[in-house]
Amino acid sequence: MIKEDLIKRSPIRTLEKTLGGGLQAGQLGVITAWKGVGKTASLVHIATDILLRGQNVLHVSFADDSRHIIGWYEQVFREVARANKLDNAQDVHDEIIRHRLILHFKNFETPFAEIKKHISQVESSWSDSPRLIIVDGFQFDKITKSFLLEWKEYAAEHQVGIWFSATVHRDNSDVDEFDIPAPINAYRDQFQVIILLEPLKEVISFKLLKCNQLTNAPKLQLRLDPKTLLISNHRV
Repeated sequence: MIKEDLIKRSPIRTLEKTLGGGLQAGQLGVITAWKGVGKTASLVHIATDILLRGQNVLHVSFADDSRHIIGWYEQVFREVARANKLDNAQDVHDEIIRHRLILHFKNFETPFAEIKKHISQVESSWSDSPRLIIVDGFQFDKITKSFLLEWKEYAAEHQVGIWFSATVHRDNSDVDEFDIPAPINAYRDQFQVIILLEPLKEVISFKLLKCNQLTNAPKLQLRLDPKTLLISNHRV
């Protein structure tokens, strides 16, 4: 399969269609789930789709060890290329990694002014701004709303969409009236899109909990394969 057909047939097109065009510039989205369910893999698959289209992605990691982030990108690309029998896979791989930058912070309490400074420094190596920013390993149970508002203001100012990952703790079953679990429900108004990864018997289902200002979020016909950790279309 050639790259253009791969992009056209990607399950990310289903995500974009359901969200009315995808996560828009200036918007915040979040994928939330228990630890180990597939948040990072899902975000990396979304990012890889952007990379395949020749656009820039900045991945900001607050994980203890950022080396596994590169591993996720390599694994997701390898699985996508294998599953779709991608033509000239190595050439495509070498092309897209030029559009990817990873920025690692060991302390999630790093002041946002410092984060912005580092983002500006790494972005200087690109001729264009990032089309998407991924923020992974963020500890939502230990931040303030004002800190998240700074990210939202940055997204609006730079006209970039930002996807976050958020861990749901198994010992906290608190959900709000919209079925949004803690700790994300405390920041519901800051996000335009909220997706819950829900482990079922044989697959991991994508449950859309918030989609912009819609009262009832549409059904998201996607799943995560627990073996390949790739997003795929799923009719139920």
